[in-house]
Parts: sequence; C-alpha cells; structure tokens
Amino acid sequence: MRSGIKPRVNEAREFLEIAKDFKDPREIIREALSNSWDAGASKTSIRFDLAPIPGTQRKKIMVEIIDDGLGMNDEQRAAIGSSEIEGFFNLGDSAKPHGSIGSKGHGTKIFYKSLGINLETWKNGAKFTAVSDQPPWETLQKGVVPTYSLDDTKDNSGKGTRIRVDGFQAKQKDFSSLSELVDYIRWYTVAGSFGNYFNSPRRMDVQLKSLDISAPITVEYGFKFPVEQIDLTKGTASVCKLFGPTVVDCGITEEGKPIRVEIVGALLGDSQRDIVPHTYTQMGLWLCKDYIRVERDNEILEDVFGGQYYYRSVLLFANCQQFDLTANRNNIRTDQEEYDLAIKGIKDFSKQLWESGFVKGYFEANKVEREKQGEDERKQGEQERKTRATETRKQRINKYNGRAKLKSYGLVGQLTKEPQNEAETALLLQAMISSKHPGIDFVIGDYNTSYGVDLIVEKSDKGILTLKWVELVYLLSKLYEWEHPPEGYHAIVCYELGDVKQLQPFSDGQNSKLVPMETPGRYALLVGRDTIDVYVLREILENKP
Repeated sequence: MRSGIKPRVNEAREFLEIAKDFKDPREIIREALSNSWDAGASKTSIRFDLAPIPGTQRKKIMVEIIDDGLGMNDEQRAAIGSSEIEGFFNLGDSAKPHGSIGSKGHGTKIFYKSLGINLETWKNGAKFTAVSDQPPWETLQKGVVPTYSLDDTKDNSGKGTRIRVDGFQAKQKDFSSLSELVDYIRWYTVAGSFGNYFNSPRRMDVQLKSLDISAPITVEYGFKFPVEQIDLTKGTASVCKLFGPTVVDCGITEEGKPIRVEIVGALLGDSQRDIVPHTYTQMGLWLCKDYIRVERDNEILEDVFGGQYYYRSVLLFANCQQFDLTANRNNIRTDQEEYDLAIKGIKDFSKQLWESGFVKGYFEANKVEREKQGEDERKQGEQERKTRATETRKQRINKYNGRAKLKSYGLVGQLTKEPQNEAETALLLQAMISSKHPGIDFVIGDYNTSYGVDLIVEKSDKGILTLKWVELVYLLSKLYEWEHPPEGYHAIVCYELGDVKQLQPFSDGQNSKLVPMETPGRYALLVGRDTIDVYVLREILENKP
C-alpha cells in the first residue's frame, strides 16, 4: 500500500473561486482599508477614475489606494515562509493572528479581478515595485496563476504603500455615488469602527474620490452615536438612550477559552436615525468582529422583544473576537462552540435591555403617539376629503353656469343647458319624445349602452308599428373614430354633427356620404348599400315648429 500521497490543489481555480467570493465590487474598499489599518496607517486615500480602453469607445475603472503605513518589503518571514510583498500576492499567507480579520490571507485577492496590479511600497530605506506580468483576471479564467515582477531600489523619499488597480472588473455605477460609498465606508469597513467606545486610541481618516466628483472628500474615522437625550416629554422621536459600552462574559469553552462580547448600542427615535443609511435594512442587532459590523441578526431581538416592530428602534453592536468569518468576510460561521456561547450572552443582555423601565416607557409613549398621529391623520384626511368635495362641487357649478343655454321650443321638463356628452343627449331626446316634439317620430323601447346598439325604438311606418335599431352619440364625428363603420343601424341620433365632411372615409377605408334631407335636422348617411337615418337634435330644436 502506498502512503504519504499528497492531494493536489488546483492553484488557479482556488485563486479564481476566492476572488469570485467577493460579490460586491465595493468590497475592494473594505479590503484596502483593512490592509492600510494593519500597516499602521493614519491616513488612506482611495480614488476611482475612468480611463479610455485603447481601440474602443469604452472606459475602464482605475483604482488608486495610497496610505502612510509601514509599507512592505521582500524579507522572508520565518513563521510564514514568505515576504510581506509575496503575502500580498499569495493566497493564504498572512501574519495576522489566527481567527482575526484578514488571517486567512484572502482579502487582497479581490485586486485580481482586474487588467493589472501595480504595487509601490517603501520600507527601511528601500522602494519596492511589483507589477503583474499578465492581466490577472483573464489569466485566472484560463486556468493559469498570473505572475508578477519585483524590483527594488534605495529610496528614503517615500513612505507607505501605493496600489494601482487597472481596469477593475465592476460597473461604473458601483462607484458613481459619493454618498453611497461614504455610507459603505462608515458602515462596513474599519474606518467605521466603533472601537472608540472601548478605548481604542487609533484613528485613520480616509480621502475618497468617487466617479461623480473631481476632488476627494474626507471621511472621518469612527462610528458615533448621537448625544444622549432621554426626556420622553420632548417626544419619542428625539430620544437617544445609550446602552453600554459594556463587556459580557459569556462562559468558557470545553478547551478553557473564555468568551467575551463587547456591546454598545442605543434606542433611537425617528429623528435620531440619520446615522443609519437605511433604517429597515440596518437597524437592529449587528454581530461584529474587530469592531466592524459583519452580519445583522435580528432573530435574536425578535425572539426577546416579541416582534419585528421593536428592533427598528434599536441599534446594537455586539463584538466578539472569537467569531470566525467566512472567506469573503460577509458572514459569521455558526458551527462553533464560541458562537453559541456568544449568542447566549447577547440574548441575556437583550433581555435585560427589554425589561428596563426606560425601554418599556419609550415603547408605551411611542404607541400613544402613533395612535394620536393616526387619529390626527384620519381627521385631517376627512377634512381634506370634505374640502375637495366642496371645491369639486363649486367647480362643477361654475362650469355648469358657463355652459350655453339650450335653444328649444315646446319642450316639457327639458334641459336648460346644451348637452356635453352622450348621457345628456339621451336626456334631451327623452324630453323631446315626452313633449311630442314633431321632429322625433319614434319612442324609446329599450336603452342599454352595454350591448351593441344603444336603443331599440318603436316607430310607426304607414300605420304599422316596427322596431328599429338606433345608435346614440353626442357628435356624429365620433363614429369615424371607431375601428369599423356602423353596421345594422336603422338610425343615429346625435346632438351635433361635429367635424364631419359630406364625403368622409371610416378608419377601415370604407367611404360614406352625408346627404341633407328636406326636414331640418334630418340627414341620410350612405355607407355602402346601407342608408342610415340621422337625427341632429340641435338643428331640430332650433327650427321653430
């Protein structure tokens, strides 16, 4: 039996998969700032610019990162087996303590999603320049690990590190909003750390230039809660009740490792939540490591508080250095004894918070305010509805008073104003029938606008009662807007002709001819072989009997 067989690792595929784990292109900011922080930088600059792609009309994204940290050199690290510069390009090489953020050596691999990497760094009187030999992303996708070239010269003039990433694989919109990038830095990177609440003395401000501005702005280091305001008589919207900072001892693992969680947070009223970019997606409980928010877990607060509504007023950061992160740093592994102990400690703290008199008083006061606000809004809505109704009636009366008077003779119960639609035309027709106006020689038997022709009328023809199909329109010209000419009609009743020519085609191209008859207000509409009687009520009424 053979022994000592070593499994092979497909290096290019591992590089590719690690780089693919970074789903959000903005994670290049998080990784760059973490590296600068680890290098002891007090200032870091990140610029996003566009450059033309030769031979095309397209542009590529250029990223430049500069810090004033300790820099890197090419001296071998005995414990790691590689230099700092090699660790930047290698996969899995990190000098950070096991379990800390960045200890997996994956972060800088996001730089491989590009056309090229140019690294300049100064340390111990020397300048080191490392440049990728091939386009990293394209080369990895071919199954080959890209190489780089390294050069060093004596140089005491520089300090820190400069990284240029050529043609970073992302969409321009990912880096085109300054406000969104600032929110990302403050919320998801070391520059938004809340370590200041636990006596962390360091700070690192960030100079940021997004694609939508020409000059960089400064993003100040550290997360800050609003000034505490706990006077409920001023309204719950202005409340800021701070919790902590405090350290919770969560127990000891089977291996004897003590687990501690550092917690700080606040109960925030509506007007105090400007520190949170998106209330519905970012309020609640955050599990953190190295004082950086990693993953939101509101199921804990829902379980303790008894519903989703309550956590939207609470912002809690629970930092545990024993949390183990996934490769892309976006989640916390849950298959640890350390995780279980930490979560239990966080739940116990949350229960104490929920049972405090001030928290209960806040939510009771908030409930009263919301009920009053709802009642006020209901009353205001009702008043607005009444005002709109009054205004609508006033406008309708004014419009009615401005309409032309109907010229007619001998009608009983007639309209006093000229019709303006089909319904009013129908009312006028019935008034003329009821008044036995000589211009109308039929009576209405059935009126239905939902099925085909509007009217069935009864008409005496040489003493014989016959039924006729009659269409009712306000303007005869409306017929010519139909998809087909009138079919099967005996007559058409309208108030006015409208813009109708003597010879006029329908929309399907079939021609019609309108012929006036001897009786005023009566016409014959000739459509193909059909002759349709037309009654024009206005002309009939204007002819004095």
